[in-house]
Formats: sequence, C-alpha cells, structure tokens
Amino acid sequence: MRARRIAAAAAIFGLAAIVSGALLTSIGVSLQPGQTPPRPDAHRAIAIAAIALVTASLIRGRSRAALSAALLALFGGAAIGWNFPLSPAAAVAHAALAHLFTAAIAFALIGAPAKAKDPIPAGAFAALRPASLWAPPAVFTQIVMGALYRHQITGIMPHMLGAMAVALLTIVISAILLQNFSASKPLRRAAIALMTAVLVQICFGIAVFLLLLLNAGDTQAFLWLATAHVATGTLVLAASILTAIEVRRHLA
Repeated sequence: MRARRIAAAAAIFGLAAIVSGALLTSIGVSLQPGQTPPRPDAHRAIAIAAIALVTASLIRGRSRAALSAALLALFGGAAIGWNFPLSPAAAVAHAALAHLFTAAIAFALIGAPAKAKDPIPAGAFAALRPASLWAPPAVFTQIVMGALYRHQITGIMPHMLGAMAVALLTIVISAILLQNFSASKPLRRAAIALMTAVLVQICFGIAVFLLLLLNAGDTQAFLWLATAHVATGTLVLAASILTAIEVRRHLA
C-alpha cells in the first residue's frame, strides 16, 4: 500500500511537470520579440521530484515493468529537455516522453488486466474490446500531433482531424459502456472518467482555437487555457488506459 501511495504521488508530480512544461511552452508562444524567455527551474525541480518518487516506488513496488518504463520515460525526457530552450523536434520528443510516463504510471497504479471471476458477455459489442485497446495509442498519437502543431512543425489541420477521430472513438466506447454495461461499477466508472475527460478536453481545445482566431495568443486567457488543454490531454490518456484495462478485465 505504501508503494502505491508513493507511485500516486509520483503521478501527481508527473502531471505537475506536464503542467509546468506546458506553461513554459505557452509563455514562449506569447512572447514578443526581445522579451526574455522564462526560466525552467521550477519545471526541473518538479521533474527531479517525480524521478525520486518513481525510484522509491520501484524499490518497494510490484509493478516493476511499468514503473521501470515510467522511470526511463522521465530520464529520457530530462535528458532531452535539460538544456532549455529546446529545438522544435526536441520539444516534441520531450513532450511525448512526458505523456509516455503518464501511460506507464497509470498502468502501474491500475494493475495488469487479470480476468474477473465472472466476465460479462460482450454480446453484440464484441468490437468493444479491440476498440478500447486501440484508444490509448490513438490518444497518444493525438497528443503527439498536438505537440507538433504547438511547436510549429505541422499545421493545425492534422491535429483537428485527429481530435475528431479520437473524440468519436472514445465517446462511442464510453456511451456503449454506460448504456449496456453500467451494472458493472468498474466499467461505469471508467466510462464516466473517459467521457468526462474527453468532453472537457474538447471544450479547452475549442476555446484555444477561438483565441488564436481572435489573435489573442498573447493573453493570460490563452496561456491558461492552452496549459489546461495539454494537462487534460494526459488525463484523457490515463482514462483511456483505465477503460482499456477494465474492458479487458470484465468483458468476456
């Protein structure tokens, strides 16, 4: 139990590192020519704390493969992102590794998808299992597309098209679970978490896009909404992993 609490604390610090990194990126986008870029000291300190917590959890914990993957993602992200400011490609790789940490630590906290004693027949929804397993990679790909756009490597259209596809996939999965398998508390909780995270993420994304259309990319509103959009993206990834594990665990 203590190792689980340490891993949960590591997840919180990992999310804080993603938020602080998104703030640095958003501030950098809104800087005027000649302005001094922000210092990454707080971001580095949070990342070091996350590394220490994952190491402590790895020493005490059982999910060694997932925790080792989380630690490797943190070390890789720290190695790439230590020399700030970053090139666009390095910034995208740094962001991708941060979200891979989220995936690994979520798996460590949720646990391997062992079969339930009495799995529920999927019936006409046999495609739900493969769809739920495809959701986390789809969400992660969309996060990477967002990072590519944020660092001006690609345009906004790939990110928007990906957002529509991922939103459709995750909302359909959540709706089927809520309408047909709500008697299972784990499945209901996972579906609610996924749908809530996705809908909040869509709202943040639309708000950020509207501010860009209004040439308000240098405002405080844009700064905080863009940061919230990035942070909620990692929550969507965690919720999609939770849903995939619970579907695999409880559906025959």
